Amino acid sequence: MTPEHPTPAMRHLAPIGFSALVLSGLVLAATPSSGQAADPTPETSRLQALEQRVDDLARRLQQLESGAGASASATPKPGDIHWSFDAALSRGPFNVTHQSFDRGSGRFDVLLKIVAPIPDPLPWQVATGAPVPVVAKVGLADGTASESLVFRLARGPKLDPGAILHLEAQVPPEQAAAISGLSVGIRGE
Repeated sequence: MTPEHPTPAMRHLAPIGFSALVLSGLVLAATPSSGQAADPTPETSRLQALEQRVDDLARRLQQLESGAGASASATPKPGDIHWSFDAALSRGPFNVTHQSFDRGSGRFDVLLKIVAPIPDPLPWQVATGAPVPVVAKVGLADGTASESLVFRLARGPKLDPGAILHLEAQVPPEQAAAISGLSVGIRGE
């Protein structure tokens, strides 16, 4: 069969978009082939559930792309610590894209995306492993706060908008179990 002579079925399907074609294939695949009249309710509810999942995923993706995924006060998961970030780290010129804490090793990791030019880039122009102007107050389970924790540059020495900085800090593993929260900010703000 050549493209000059499409079959009637191909001419019929040509105006249908790829999504509609895939969706109709999914519906046909879900239809029982026994010849019995199928109850449309299960397929309809499955289709509605899939549409809801797609809507939820699209909404979550939009939040992540807009920077709302890492808010000024991140919601902790059970067993995690509570993170809070000052305005400079959560709304500009940086945006927190990831934060983690490993209780076993006592290591904190933060990924900062540069979203605008840094007003004073000099303190950020450091070698890998050197301190950056990010400090944290460590909250302990008994309600007290420990001394400030200084973050270091792990990776990402570029300071252009769009670049990612990987920062890390460390506490002794024996102290990690008592940590309940971390308040992170730019030194001097």
